[in-house]
Amino acid sequence: MTTAGFKTDIDIRHIRGKNFLLLADLVFYSAERERYYTAPAGITTDFASIPWWAQSFVQVLGNNIRSAVLHDFHCTDEGKEANQVSQKLTDDIFREGLAVDEVRRSKARVMFTGVTGFQRIKYFFKRGQSYDGK
Repeated sequence: MTTAGFKTDIDIRHIRGKNFLLLADLVFYSAERERYYTAPAGITTDFASIPWWAQSFVQVLGNNIRSAVLHDFHCTDEGKEANQVSQKLTDDIFREGLAVDEVRRSKARVMFTGVTGFQRIKYFFKRGQSYDGK
């Protein structure tokens, strides 16, 4: 059995404001799903859209950025289609990535709760789309 982990390192460039450009493919292997997920070079990311109330507890930059970039890509229609993921699966991959990169449990919990909570609210208002892909 292959161990979960990022198979490539992150290569990014700041382009403006909070936005960064991914310069090389970012590849993650999920041991839970036994498959690879890729965020392609050329996408833009703001890393993690952490709610304002959590930013005093959690820094956006740190060992969480690879997971955040992969999550940002999978939150787009292009990302969902490219890797055949639902929003729930996207969030599960985010959690697994945070664990792989050894993000402190308290930080990971705040990030996961904030980011996934936002996604659930977003899906609540999107008609005809399901959070869990069912």
